[in-house]
Amino acid sequence: MQAEITTIPELLIKHYGNMTEIGRLIGANRGTIRKYAHDANAESHVVINGKLMIRHRGGVRWESKILPEVR
Repeated sequence: MQAEITTIPELLIKHYGNMTEIGRLIGANRGTIRKYAHDANAESHVVINGKLMIRHRGGVRWESKILPEVR
């Protein structure tokens, strides 16, 4: 399976700036789209296969929620 990785600014170009349509596609609020509209370098967000992934404040960048192996 090939992963489709993009950013909100790329989606804005593809959808002619329609924030509402992008919000529907990735399941996010229009305000969230505005928040990440200028993050072209994907420092705070990334869209993978139509799902918005964000970096939360104060945490390790893109930390996985998978638990370490039990020994």
